[in-house]
Amino acid sequence: MNSIHKIIASHRSQRSPLVGVVAGSGLVTSGALDAGADLLFALNSGFYRSQGSGSFAAFLPYGNANDQTEALLREHLLPRRGRMPVIAGLLVNDPTLALDERLTRLQQLGVEGIVNWPTVGFVDGQFREALEAAGLGTEAEIEMLHRAKAMGFATFGFVVVGDGSASRFARAEVDAMIMGLGLTHEVHDVQERRDHIQHSCTLLNAMLEEVHQTGHSPVCLAFGGPITTPEDLEQLLTHSAIDGFAGGSVFERLPFQSAIVSLVRRFKSLLLRAGDVVHPAGFGPLVGVSDEMLELYRRVERVAPFDVSVYIQGESGSGKELVATQIHRLSSRRHRAFVTLNCGAIPDSLFESELFGHEKGAFTGAHRRRLGKFELAHGGTLFLDEVADLSPHGQVALLRAIQQREITPVGGERPKSVDVRILAASNRPLSQLIDQGGFRADLYYRLNGVTIELPPLRRRLKDIPFLAEHILGRLSVQFKRMVLSLSPDFYAKIIKHDWPGNIRELEHVLTQSIMLEDGPILEGKHFEPVSRRATGAGPPQDDRDIDPLAARRTALRRALRQAGGNKSRAAELLGVTRRTLYAWIRDANLEADPLAESQ
Repeated sequence: MNSIHKIIASHRSQRSPLVGVVAGSGLVTSGALDAGADLLFALNSGFYRSQGSGSFAAFLPYGNANDQTEALLREHLLPRRGRMPVIAGLLVNDPTLALDERLTRLQQLGVEGIVNWPTVGFVDGQFREALEAAGLGTEAEIEMLHRAKAMGFATFGFVVVGDGSASRFARAEVDAMIMGLGLTHEVHDVQERRDHIQHSCTLLNAMLEEVHQTGHSPVCLAFGGPITTPEDLEQLLTHSAIDGFAGGSVFERLPFQSAIVSLVRRFKSLLLRAGDVVHPAGFGPLVGVSDEMLELYRRVERVAPFDVSVYIQGESGSGKELVATQIHRLSSRRHRAFVTLNCGAIPDSLFESELFGHEKGAFTGAHRRRLGKFELAHGGTLFLDEVADLSPHGQVALLRAIQQREITPVGGERPKSVDVRILAASNRPLSQLIDQGGFRADLYYRLNGVTIELPPLRRRLKDIPFLAEHILGRLSVQFKRMVLSLSPDFYAKIIKHDWPGNIRELEHVLTQSIMLEDGPILEGKHFEPVSRRATGAGPPQDDRDIDPLAARRTALRRALRQAGGNKSRAAELLGVTRRTLYAWIRDANLEADPLAESQ
């Protein structure tokens, strides 16, 4: 009894499903081994997939499928498979080498199982009828598996949903059956994906019933189709008597492609510098493609060069300090200090010392001279966060320093001239506090040379995919693990949430998901959205129904418009290759006249 027979014999007493990985490279093989996969499949489709082509290439006459599978085994899979048993795909009726000789060569390599792949099950119509009539169809594949079984191989019958051959393979007493649900395909729409999976369950149950009626009970694995996440497989296991799952693209193409796209975009984003053309996905430390953010970028770019005070109004967590940072970066003071002070975190008794500094011995505990924020920011920028929390005494002290452009350290005798640009921010409108008597009007006008208002996250939901990717890039480094993206279900929940804590809350949610979940795609299992929209307090309808994937289309249109229709320039603005840009244009149905549609 080889190891595959032992795995099949012991499977019924185990609680976890059997998982088989169709590998197209040594890297995937090593990963499958480390992850504890039960079975390794060597199919010539893996050879093409690792070259960037679809599985259908495995059925086209680009070479001998059996030779390709054998080369894949020798060069990539077997040296890295450890003790994981290997099942090799075998094309029946190979005219170049007798079947027994091919089986002997595979046995000498250490292959323990055989599956009919490429399979005639993917062929239909008159061509299929001609193959069957010529003796090159299902019966030939069954006969091939009979001969493999006689040589001691474990046999796997690959059948396709709707093919009608499930009972024939079961009667042939194969050890296991692989029930193909079609080519692997991602479905992003939540409802559509649920429908696809339910339909797959129905088809699987029909095939399983067909097998059951033969009186035989081979192990049955689902393959491909819409099953791209563990949650999808969980639905199959719940609603059918399937024993496990085998897949190739879901373990190789989908995560690798996402990883490459994500990493390249992050590397490209690091090349952006202050003063460059505004990137459609961000502006310095700011991230977003919504109309509100583009208007914010324009205002920041307009105001930054002028040496005037700026008042930044925005809810907590909306990114006020990032706006202040970008203003400083674009100003003539960018090579000098950028100093921040949280006005709400300083006790009133220590405010003047914090702001103006103190001399040694000025008060108990003043053991040395200390520079204040104004001196530290001399020649640069001083950012006063949560300025609305200043006490009346603090407001007077700040007003005097701004008016006179000089300070006197606590315990000092001589005033010192200071040259600073003041940027102030608050999560409460200062104009309302003035009306309520809580803030000095004269200080307000000193701080408010220009007002910049930040939109809350609930008004810029289009920006969430870009914000999430930006945040995940930092969190991946912090937690030392690769996190690529969010699942469509997670995005759907995020869009429904009100985000009272804005970007800071989004970062908290993503951080929690990284800590509580495994895998490169976050599912948001522990996040439940809270919405007040039923009461009319939510965002407008336009933001409410945004598909996160539509953000790409928006950025694409804007880049094409900004580039005047020049696709090379548009690709450069988006940080992608021309090939990727053309793929995006096709996906967005902008092939005819992308510039016209972008206007």
